[in-house]
Amino acid sequence: MARNLRAIFIMKKFLFLLLFSAFCFSQDGLPHCGFDFTTYLVANPIDATTKKTIDSLTITLIDASGNEVVNLNNQYSFINKDKTMNFVKNHKVKLENSEEKWFYNICEDQYLLQLKADFIPEEKGYSIKITDPLNRYYATIVPVFNNNLFVLCTTKVKSFGPKMTNNMIVVELNK
Repeated sequence: MARNLRAIFIMKKFLFLLLFSAFCFSQDGLPHCGFDFTTYLVANPIDATTKKTIDSLTITLIDASGNEVVNLNNQYSFINKDKTMNFVKNHKVKLENSEEKWFYNICEDQYLLQLKADFIPEEKGYSIKITDPLNRYYATIVPVFNNNLFVLCTTKVKSFGPKMTNNMIVVELNK
């Protein structure tokens, strides 16, 4: 009797291990990370003369009709619900050892917009509109393409083909 109980106990352990292993390996073979389901657009507006990134600009995602895109019910991004889809400027943060690093490590002194990973800009003809509240530069509209997406830790990037993502939008602005 004790021998049968021991055999049943060992079989239960084996079955649990088998099921646990099957569950772990059924996750597409990819580990999850903090950026799953997130993608970014990165814009680098530079002065045509100095070739330096321009501060204090307003960069907004617009649709094919030129209307500002609003994130209604988090349709396009998990943050900034019901707000206009405006880019933010990357910034440096201080580490414990007084060292500084860029808050978003995918770029440096550029502007970013966080989006959901299922955002496909070419489907609806999205663009970005760059305006200067200080009136130093002319307003500019630039189309956004799939290869401008910074797709992080997801299988979505495979649908665009090899080396077809992570191209920031570089725009030279004139005064």
